[in-house]
Amino acid sequence: MASNGKANGTGLRRISEAGPMSAEDAKEGLDLDKDSSVQTRMVRPPSGMFSGAGDSGVWPGQQSHGAMAFITPLTMGFILVWYVTGALTNSTSKQTLQQFKGAKPFLSLTLMQHAMAVIGGTIAIRVFKIRPYKSLPAEAHSWGFYRLILVYSVGFCLTNGSFGAVNASFVDTIKAGEPIATVVLTVLCLREESVPALVFLSLLPIVGGVAISSMSDTSFNMLGFGMAMGSNICFSARSICAKLLRSSLGKQMDNANLFVHVNLYGMLLLLPLTLYFEGGTLFAVLAAGGKPAKLFVMNGIFYYLNNQMNFLVLEKVDAVTHGLINCGRRVANILFAILWFGTAITVHNGIGISLSLTGAFLYMQAKQYCARQKANRVIPPAKYGAAAKAR
Repeated sequence: MASNGKANGTGLRRISEAGPMSAEDAKEGLDLDKDSSVQTRMVRPPSGMFSGAGDSGVWPGQQSHGAMAFITPLTMGFILVWYVTGALTNSTSKQTLQQFKGAKPFLSLTLMQHAMAVIGGTIAIRVFKIRPYKSLPAEAHSWGFYRLILVYSVGFCLTNGSFGAVNASFVDTIKAGEPIATVVLTVLCLREESVPALVFLSLLPIVGGVAISSMSDTSFNMLGFGMAMGSNICFSARSICAKLLRSSLGKQMDNANLFVHVNLYGMLLLLPLTLYFEGGTLFAVLAAGGKPAKLFVMNGIFYYLNNQMNFLVLEKVDAVTHGLINCGRRVANILFAILWFGTAITVHNGIGISLSLTGAFLYMQAKQYCARQKANRVIPPAKYGAAAKAR
């Protein structure tokens, strides 16, 4: 695969991996219609931010090439566990923080999630052998990799912080606005990559839904709203950082191993910050036992299982199907949080939630449509002549 720049994480503008068509590309990617003078290129999937239908949950490791028709009963089981553990992760995050009066120890909660991910992921790889163990390659120790760890850990800190400030269902509604952050970051940081007009239009219901939900939610405050939106920015940046690493790190590292390494480094980053700002709250709670300690542990387990199922599903289905399933997961998270905490939903609140989720679905469909248009583009005759000579 050709690349426009080295994927060493030195600049956000080096995201695109689809460079000029080589002779090898021409041999594998040209389909000549003998009855027509028009030649089309059967290209590999483009790699721009708006060329697929996946979300920020897609990591730079192995990408799947399955399809909806090939979902097996085992994959359905993975999807079900993904839904259940996702809803339980968010709800127990809120419930854990509710155990504390005053300042909420969201850094401790995030640290515990990272620690349980490292423990669970290591057991899955080393004991159950779900994947061969892969150590982090030397070339991974770059600014690009550490930047991925930073935005990943900060994103979860802000998510947990927002759970401590506003209703869980409201946080999930704001999280549906992640495409807004993705487009804003692309416009500001990736000048070489254009944002299709269709993608811009798909943001309108998301913006409207988030605005209506913010005005009508009884728990709304600027701290919770700002932290939830900040987490969207971090996870959108994670998607960009992951794409920057894909062409090099992705060849040597699968999602399961990368997840363990990222959480390990994230845990090491959070440990001193947690001790400084929260004074060892997590360790004191775990030593004391009781309900808060059980919730911390349960939340960490659910967090690990949710991410593990995300990767397993991604390896079984294509990015478009993964995006569809993820849209459904957001709906399930919101409904579960409403029922779990008995949150009162007004008409305006319901409209806002519906608009946000509908916009997230339309955004994914717009990305899919733009990907098809880009992949089916017509090759100019001059380029085809050069490619034909290469054959």
